[in-house]
Amino acid sequence: MTRREAGSPLSDDDKREVWGGFADREEEYLDEVEHRWGGTEAYADSARRVAGYGRAEWERINRDNAAIEARIRELMAAGADPRGTEAMDVAEASRLHVSRWFYAMDHGFHVTKSELYVQDERYRQGIEENTAPGAAEWLRAAIVANAERARRRERAREGG
Repeated sequence: MTRREAGSPLSDDDKREVWGGFADREEEYLDEVEHRWGGTEAYADSARRVAGYGRAEWERINRDNAAIEARIRELMAAGADPRGTEAMDVAEASRLHVSRWFYAMDHGFHVTKSELYVQDERYRQGIEENTAPGAAEWLRAAIVANAERARRRERAREGG
């Protein structure tokens, strides 16, 4: 199932209110996402989930994301090392947010996706708009550190 096949229960006005500027470029972004990830299980999972989201779900998604962005701003303002525990915790919160609302995101894919944050200006702008300049690199470093922490924990559980 693609996002277009599933449709959205939101009216155009609701989309503008809860998605902001994304609503005006929805088709363009959906084309890109479908081209990049359309054949993946994550894409199909996300399309299924999002098809059922009404205004209340999108408002919750936005609130949860805003809390993550606020924590990134706080940590960066305090000079927190992106490889520190608090930064890794916010990176994990970001990963779990995507997993809860869109698709199961493992640590490896989170690291891969974080490369877009620094390589693609649109992703960078999306992250830094509500955080701080340099947040793309900071968050990528936190995501990488969090993935390494998860690997260490897994190895410890396995006894190695």
